[in-house]
Amino acid sequence: MSFSFGVYFVELRNFFGSSASLTSWVGSLNTGLLFGAGPIASALLNKLGARRTVIIGGVLASGGLISGYFAQSTYHIIISFGLVAGIGFGIAYTPCVIMAGTYFNRWRYLSTAVACSGGGLGVIAFSFIFSNLTEAYGLRGSMLINGGIALNLVLCGVLLRPLSTAPAAKIPACDVTLLRDVKLLIFAVSMILWNIGTVTVFVTVSDYLIESGIAQDKAYFLLTIIGISNTIGRLLAGFTALIRHIRYANHWVYTVSVAGHAISSMLFSTGGTFGVFALYGTLFGFFFGLQLGALANVIIDLFGIKKFNNSYGYLMFAEGIGNVIGAPIAGALRDYTRSYVVSFLCAGSSSLLSSAILVLLYFCDKRQKPASTHVDRKQRHSLVEFHHRVEEQYDPRKMSTLTAETVVADVSDVQEPGNLAVTLE
Repeated sequence: MSFSFGVYFVELRNFFGSSASLTSWVGSLNTGLLFGAGPIASALLNKLGARRTVIIGGVLASGGLISGYFAQSTYHIIISFGLVAGIGFGIAYTPCVIMAGTYFNRWRYLSTAVACSGGGLGVIAFSFIFSNLTEAYGLRGSMLINGGIALNLVLCGVLLRPLSTAPAAKIPACDVTLLRDVKLLIFAVSMILWNIGTVTVFVTVSDYLIESGIAQDKAYFLLTIIGISNTIGRLLAGFTALIRHIRYANHWVYTVSVAGHAISSMLFSTGGTFGVFALYGTLFGFFFGLQLGALANVIIDLFGIKKFNNSYGYLMFAEGIGNVIGAPIAGALRDYTRSYVVSFLCAGSSSLLSSAILVLLYFCDKRQKPASTHVDRKQRHSLVEFHHRVEEQYDPRKMSTLTAETVVADVSDVQEPGNLAVTLE
């Protein structure tokens, strides 16, 4: 729902006659809190478990959307759709990604990418649903129906069953020691920058196309195109599991993807026909999906599965900051210049700077983790087999997960084959 807000951006401006900068606060708060509520969600996850946390998020999101039915101005929508529903979506979103990463060991990369692909499918579905609901039931009626749809998050929460009845470990609700990790701080700055860029596209691109002379139905359909390519990118990111022996494979997939959607964002500023915009949207959606599909795996590679919960929460907060400020900046630039051209150029530049910072993060992590010594093929094969046996020993189906309901063993604490090679030699 959050990434399809571009439809409502146009409808709200027409319905209330509000400026681009004011209306953008609705989408920026909703998307920003989807990620910015990460630390709150992580704390609730550790205290209450995944099931109850997602249920709470679903109730909040539904209540916020339903209250939008009674809105009398854009400011009311900012509170209902932006603030309340955004917090609800954020509380429900973070546990789902974390649980996908803790249910699997050997196929963790693929499982998290498949789970994240739901976001791309949501863009495809809700850009179509939103446009048809507003046409059939108007702005207020569509908000009421959206509240009912969001209530399905409660059912999703019920389905997040614990994998074991093993006693829960006492995990701190918020690991503040991570805030002293330089890698986390560098990663957080990068997250803020690329989110400033991407939220600009999702919130304003439909309005930009309409101002460029593209028909409204085609302008809305561009979000569907972005959603399709986004889903493909997210799924492809999971296949880094097949090259897991290559160090930093996830990191470089993620870095190149950020640079890819940065360039795509800037291309929007050149204008053109709908076919040209569709090409730019396809590239943007694919690279953005590839990036999001790899994100959770990059965090696991950098900080380990044991710290995945809290590190993911902190980075989602940084992501939320970028989302909150990105769209209002783009809207203000549009109101000042009477064009979205500068907005898209600034969005792409911000994301491009983010990719440069990710290169710095690579060197920082590489300095902390020295490369493994070479071993021959036969010895490497035996070491990989040993690693697989270790993973089976820590099979999460026999243990619990990271939440208060369940706890997962940190396989990252076990020596990797490359590190074992040094010992054997």
